[in-house]
Amino acid sequence: MPIALRSLAFLPMLVLALAGCTTTGETRTSAVPEPIAEIAAVPGASRAPIGASEAMPIRYWGDEPLKEGQSFGFTAGADGSLDYLSLSGGGINGAYGAGFLVGWTQSGNRPEFEVVTGISVGAMIAPLAFLGPAYDGHLQAVFGTLAGSKSPNLNFVAALFGSSSIASNAQVLGAIRSIITPETLTAIGREHAKGRRLLIGTTNLDAERPVIWDIGAIAASQIPDRLELVQKIILASTAVPGVYPPVLIDVRAAGLEFDELHVDGGVTQQIVLLPDGLQSLPRNADLYVVYNGAIEPTAKPVNVSSLSILERAIPTLLKYRGRSDITILTNAVERSGISYRLTAIPADFPPPKDQLFGGQEWLSALYQYGVESGQVGAWHRTN
Repeated sequence: MPIALRSLAFLPMLVLALAGCTTTGETRTSAVPEPIAEIAAVPGASRAPIGASEAMPIRYWGDEPLKEGQSFGFTAGADGSLDYLSLSGGGINGAYGAGFLVGWTQSGNRPEFEVVTGISVGAMIAPLAFLGPAYDGHLQAVFGTLAGSKSPNLNFVAALFGSSSIASNAQVLGAIRSIITPETLTAIGREHAKGRRLLIGTTNLDAERPVIWDIGAIAASQIPDRLELVQKIILASTAVPGVYPPVLIDVRAAGLEFDELHVDGGVTQQIVLLPDGLQSLPRNADLYVVYNGAIEPTAKPVNVSSLSILERAIPTLLKYRGRSDITILTNAVERSGISYRLTAIPADFPPPKDQLFGGQEWLSALYQYGVESGQVGAWHRTN
């Protein structure tokens, strides 16, 4: 097989470099001017800017502490503890997290989570994990559909001439719409009213900052287009830059209408915690992290060619970015004193041939491995 075809999964990186001299395929005439970016707010939510303490904020900057007087209003569960689940990014590796949750239910040990956070592919899993085991069948069906879908056609030529992406996000959007329906949104809002929280992370590329969206607050709000807004937030969280189109989210500032460009939350963080880390969690909290990826290095000879080196270097870069996020998490846990467990794909699980889209057989195998791991409670790190 020609080298170019064997390295197809990593051509997006080359395309991004080549496309640096072209214009973006998105027509933006209403980007938020930098001087008023801090006061931009989603229409119909509250008049408060992002993270403000007035009314009921629906989003927060993910890189600054909560403002004085702010609180997520967490409520402990019937067992007296607060169970917190965080679902990482990881693209096709999300099949592991979906399977793990199903297997965890089958073990009989899965708690009801008072807080669920998700980013990138974890943002797709999070709403169903939040709603509980009754939605496991739906979770299995959604990822089964994605595994059985054909890989999207990649349009590298369009990217070279300024398109914002090389692939359509139609399949992903279809899956998101099957997850976030009027019924599930109502259920999320109902659980939010009980003190449970569902948080999703995106990256505001204009501001170059992470954003944490309170999905339950949106679901419980009177925002007219709240269903579409939640779908767009999750779509943005999964929008790998250059591969899938970015998502424009309408906002208002200084009495004028603008838009913000949001992309994959994994650009700024692979694991969503809270704006203040874990400081607002009670000490009796139990934190569970499902990391949709491998964190241990795997040795493999590399050919001395530019494409082979690139093919090896980019996954290594992403892996160590994830390791860094886990280190930050571990340090935060040690300072807080809360209970912490993490699961991840082991280094010896065979990687896919198609590292961008996986392939049906590989995705099915990873999902099943996740189920088996959840059944036995394959937690790699605890305290």
